[in-house]
Amino acid sequence: MARRRARWSALLLAVSGVLAAPSAAAQLHWDAAAQAGIMKRVLVNRPSGGPDAGFGPVVQLTGHVALFPLVRVGAYLGHDISPMGGDLSARDLTWGGVRAKLMSPWPRGAVRAWLFAGFGVEGVYARSTARPGALIEGAGGHFFEVPFGLGTSYTFRKPYALCAELGMRAGFAHSGSAYQAAAPQVAPGADRFAIGLTVGFMLDL
Repeated sequence: MARRRARWSALLLAVSGVLAAPSAAAQLHWDAAAQAGIMKRVLVNRPSGGPDAGFGPVVQLTGHVALFPLVRVGAYLGHDISPMGGDLSARDLTWGGVRAKLMSPWPRGAVRAWLFAGFGVEGVYARSTARPGALIEGAGGHFFEVPFGLGTSYTFRKPYALCAELGMRAGFAHSGSAYQAAAPQVAPGADRFAIGLTVGFMLDL
């Protein structure tokens, strides 16, 4: 009799677990976004008279999973082209890392807002530059970054939304030939700070 009761109890627990699984999955909230925009990088420790970086295009992908109702964690990946003044060719920067979103409790509904911050690494490639009678070879490097900023979204049809982010990036620990002072023609300065505005589409579930 006791064994029969134990079997029935085990069966009920198994059925309860199966029935509860869809409910648990429905509780999982996540978002994914694709955005494009413009970014301005600020170079420090530039050679005397060296040009600063200009405004260039940027694209990024982000994704997050909700840990708590107002806290989401995830990852980001992106690329931007940083044009240079003078006769220097543009630089390509690819970056990625982890980040967190702190959702604002207000407003709620179709319009949402959040703060974000993260940590990642950037790879940079300074393209080769052709000068009269000479070709300056390209150079590479990398550095760590701390991205942060604020964002907002508008859900026009659940789960589809328009989104925008105003983001800043602080860079440190630069290394590689692209940042060697001994080669000022390909070392325009250290990428210490950047600011960008991106807009795009988001899937928010």
